[in-house]
Amino acid sequence: MLCARATSTSSTPSCDWWRLFAVRLGSGVLRAADKDRNGHLWYLALSGLRRGEIAGAKWSDIDLDAGTITIARNRVQVGAATVVENEPKTQSSRRTLPLDEGLVGVLKRASARYAQEKLALGAAHADSGYVACNEAGEPYTPGALTNMWHRLTGAAGVRPIRLHDARHSCGTALHLRGVPMAVIAKWLGHADASITSRIYAHSQDDALRAASATLGQVVTPGG
Repeated sequence: MLCARATSTSSTPSCDWWRLFAVRLGSGVLRAADKDRNGHLWYLALSGLRRGEIAGAKWSDIDLDAGTITIARNRVQVGAATVVENEPKTQSSRRTLPLDEGLVGVLKRASARYAQEKLALGAAHADSGYVACNEAGEPYTPGALTNMWHRLTGAAGVRPIRLHDARHSCGTALHLRGVPMAVIAKWLGHADASITSRIYAHSQDDALRAASATLGQVVTPGG
């Protein structure tokens, strides 16, 4: 992650990055994610991964020692019951991203839980290797991820937020922190930085409007 290192004593990634999300999405989302068995999936969503990339991620794609995740496959839902797995749709979508210490900690706990559940169920465990799976090791469909996200945000008491909005929040946060568009494009897996620029140009306008409102409170007579 492109942020300051998290403190070693914190179970939640603690840096400006996550505080930006707390402001944008509501801190209740992060608190709810920390209590959710699938909380690691929501941190990946907030890190800019597409739904299909989260659904397709396997533990073999994550190097917890090096602190990296490689986007190597994509799982998409075709109809109500059919899931198709492919390689990332473009060369730019296939990428390796660094993870900050806080997110590595989140993923380590999820990996340990996967191993514990596999041990508890024995031969009954599917051992699919997917990062997004149920207690029996069976992978979640992309649609199931969307449904679980809606339940999470509902329980957090925040306004309705699409799962894809978590990815957009990542791009917006990077933009507002001054990260170059070319770097944001590479992070998000965009083929062209001009696409990234068009998508996130609004975030700077929103920031300027917020700054104007704050300034107005200071300089308006009687304010």
